[in-house]
Amino acid sequence: MKKLLPLSIAAIIAPGTVMAELTIDAYGSLRVQAESVSVDRLSATSQSLGDDDSYTGIRDAYSRFGVSANYPLNNGTTLGANIEIPFNSAELKINDPTGFAAYYKEPNSLDNNYPRLYTLTASGDWGSVAIGKQWLTFYNYVAYPVDYFSSFYSGWSTYAYFRREAVTYTSPSFSGFSFAASAVDISDSRDSSYLDTMQYALSYSADGFTISAAMEDKEEEIGGAQTYGLSASYTTGPWRFATKYEETEHNVSIYNLYGSYNMGKYTFRAHVSEGDEGGYAPGTVIHLGTDYQYTKNLKVFVEYFSEDTGYAVLPDKDIGDYLADNGYASYGRDTQAIAIGARYDF
Repeated sequence: MKKLLPLSIAAIIAPGTVMAELTIDAYGSLRVQAESVSVDRLSATSQSLGDDDSYTGIRDAYSRFGVSANYPLNNGTTLGANIEIPFNSAELKINDPTGFAAYYKEPNSLDNNYPRLYTLTASGDWGSVAIGKQWLTFYNYVAYPVDYFSSFYSGWSTYAYFRREAVTYTSPSFSGFSFAASAVDISDSRDSSYLDTMQYALSYSADGFTISAAMEDKEEEIGGAQTYGLSASYTTGPWRFATKYEETEHNVSIYNLYGSYNMGKYTFRAHVSEGDEGGYAPGTVIHLGTDYQYTKNLKVFVEYFSEDTGYAVLPDKDIGDYLADNGYASYGRDTQAIAIGARYDF
């Protein structure tokens, strides 16, 4: 009887000991901005300036809620899972404010309410593997280094896809070098393979300096286009500088330059990009902003954004209506936005 009691206690405690290694974290980020926007809309048919769609209103700046779980194995590998849901704080509904995901998966449609992320991962000394909807390799290595603003207008000056279903391997660092390879479902077209696009990246980091190169190669069924990118960033003290260059095989390119300076709770940011006609964000884009870290979790920001050809600055209407009405073919000219907002992370 004396022997059975310790065994009984061990049997009760053992499952708890195993489960104690499983960590589950809930997180979220509420981001909203008030903005004054000037949009001179261009007719998609006549290519002449149309009505002035200037307005003042409230826009969500990529609010989201998520849950992540991690479970370490005895062999040094950690298993993980993550799901993240968009929340449009301006319209109080599950919705991505950009519309980029609107046609990606059928359940989403124009409601644009598909999860931002749903990923299974495994990682260890050997590197990591991610399966599911995730931030993509080309974006991570090329576009992300200049995507550092707080407002809705951050990160538009790129040819990169942001999030798609993919299978990605990322290597560990070898004397500062690392690489990644990813098979991606870009189009979700019934006429193409499920994983219809390959992305590759190589990076080197040392002493605050990082340089990366990446390539995207699409299957013939979805156009067969190739895109190349190069980025570099350098951080020293309160300063951070970054630049990137992207070019398609059709010689359409876009160039970005970013700089920031941190002074106590303030961070001052500046960004300029120049894109060729025929690509996303053509012409000159200027983005200026100041963040103030009010508390550990709360940040407030003021930003100014302008673009020669409207792409990021959208007319004031539901994103579903906008996409159904020729979408980004209805470009504006000399569009501008001033945004004042707040971001609360938890």
